[in-house]
Amino acid sequence: MIVFCNCKPNATSDGNIGMTYVNSFYFRGLNDADMEITVLDIQILKALHREVKEVSLLISEMTAPYKALQQATKWLDQQEACQLLNISKRTLQTYREKGILGATQINRKTYFRLSEVELLMQGERPLKKQKK
Repeated sequence: MIVFCNCKPNATSDGNIGMTYVNSFYFRGLNDADMEITVLDIQILKALHREVKEVSLLISEMTAPYKALQQATKWLDQQEACQLLNISKRTLQTYREKGILGATQINRKTYFRLSEVELLMQGERPLKKQKK
């Protein structure tokens, strides 16, 4: 249980709000179970809320480019790619080995970009150079 109180904050030399008004104590509650009560100054709670909000904004800013990429890319598994191309799994594997179609593996499962499969269907996908 947290109890909020309106106390005067204790400013430290570095300008941060001191934690002198945060106290914890125990009492016997229902069924003789120990319960902890934490008394927290409202100023400290507001400062904590601001910091959590700032961290949340930083995380959002850092992950924004990846979210756009994730939303723009549609992935197909092997079965879906085979159905679209009307080929067998072995032929799809051959396309991967020859560099005709790129793939990404996540946890032993293979995925293909829908855009690359569509280019291959239209005949616009260039072949990679073969190794000698």
